Formats: sequence, C-alpha cells, structure tokens
Amino acid sequence: MGVLKNIKHEKFAQGIAKGLSASAAYVEAGFKKNDGNAGRLNRNEQVVARVSELVEGAAKRAAKSLDDVIAEYERVAFTDLSEFLEIDDDGEVSFNMAKPGAGMVFDVEQTRRRSKKTTEEPSEEVVSVTIKPKDRLKALEKLGAYLGMGDKAANEATNDLAEAIREINARGSSAPLARDRDA
Repeated sequence: MGVLKNIKHEKFAQGIAKGLSASAAYVEAGFKKNDGNAGRLNRNEQVVARVSELVEGAAKRAAKSLDDVIAEYERVAFTDLSEFLEIDDDGEVSFNMAKPGAGMVFDVEQTRRRSKKTTEEPSEEVVSVTIKPKDRLKALEKLGAYLGMGDKAANEATNDLAEAIREINARGSSAPLARDRDA
C-alpha cells in the first residue's frame, strides 16, 4: 500500500500506529478536535490498512534489532579464543584479528615504546599487544535474563507445578473419569 496520498490521513495513521488514541492522532495530524470524525477516519479501509502496515513494519524492525542484539551476546558469550589463533609450520602462534568477528569478541590494545638495552646501542621500538575477551559473564547474564533464566518467581512456580504433578502421579487422582452421557 505505502504512504497515503492525503498527508493528514498519513499522519493520522502514523499516530495510531504509535499508540495514540484516535482523537489524539486526529488532532496531531492537523485536524480540529472532533471525536466523531476521528472515529470515522479510524475505520477508513485505507487508514486501517496503512496502520496495519506501519505496525507490522515496526514489529519486524524491532524483532530484527532484538535478534541482532541477542546474536551479539551469543557471539561474545560462546566464541572461543582458539578460533582466532593460528599455528604455522614452525609452531609459531599468532592471533588473527582479520578474522570476521574478532573485534566484536575481543578487546585488543597495542602499545609501542622505545627500548634501550645499553647507552651505546640505539633504541628499538617494542610493540606489545594485549588481547582480552569481552565480558562473557555479562553476556551470559543478559542472555539468561532474556530467556527467563534465573527468574526466581517463575522457577518457584514451575517447581510447585512439577511437585504437584509428581504427587498426583504418586497417589493417583481421586477425580472420576468423564463418562459418556449417552451410555
């Protein structure tokens, strides 16, 4: 469908999609306050279709954003350092920061300094690199919270239900079985 031709109707539809009441969206769109007209416009087929389109698009964008955030937390929480280590034929170990995702999972700090062994020798540049994983525990906590893990009240309710089911299984149910009324 796309944007409505009437700009005020489009603004009205956007207001409704944002969660405004019909009256508030009507005024925000530039109309004079009139609850009857706001209600009528809110039932207009084109406006209803446009609101649905806007809400659906927002939901897709929100889901995509949430999926991206969760994927980042998963990457930080579950990526192993060994995925970025390379060992050559001579047994030399190197860290491959060019590998996709390395910068998202690790903090790399490189420092350069001049070193002089003796007063007669020229100084040489020494480069040191510090590689440390991003906070995996924090990423795991965020993932767990999103998945509902660690919610004490929910866990207790689940445990209570499980205990009740175990008890019913152990002693049997005293409720009569449903009988066919035609019999």
